[in-house]
Amino acid sequence: MQRTLSRHWLHSLAIAVLLALAGMANAAAPLPPPGALSGENALKLIRSQGRKLAIIDVRTPAEFDKGHLPGATLLPVQELEQNLDKIPDGPVLLVCRTGRRAGDAFGIIRKARPGKENLWYLKGTPVYHSDGTYEFR
Repeated sequence: MQRTLSRHWLHSLAIAVLLALAGMANAAAPLPPPGALSGENALKLIRSQGRKLAIIDVRTPAEFDKGHLPGATLLPVQELEQNLDKIPDGPVLLVCRTGRRAGDAFGIIRKARPGKENLWYLKGTPVYHSDGTYEFR
């Protein structure tokens, strides 16, 4: 009986250790520092943050209507200073057509909120496909 209890306890301990290690392997990777992200790193951020990440598209409404990232919110860079209250406190990725306007938007937000650490912009070109998929170039 004692041997069975010891064996059961040892198996339970081994399972607990394996589950803990699996949880550590699935833990979120550290976030990149604020600033420009390559297409590859932007995709990693989108995948790792999921719905926690707010994607703000700073292009014009006409550009946005031609295609945008799933879940993106339109906030044209020309209207950004008057709408800074619409920028969430959580992680934010800014996107545009080439990275220039997103970089401008990044500067506006950082000036208004100097302590905001979880803010990035895509330095690249999103390509939207008719089937709803996208890639960054």
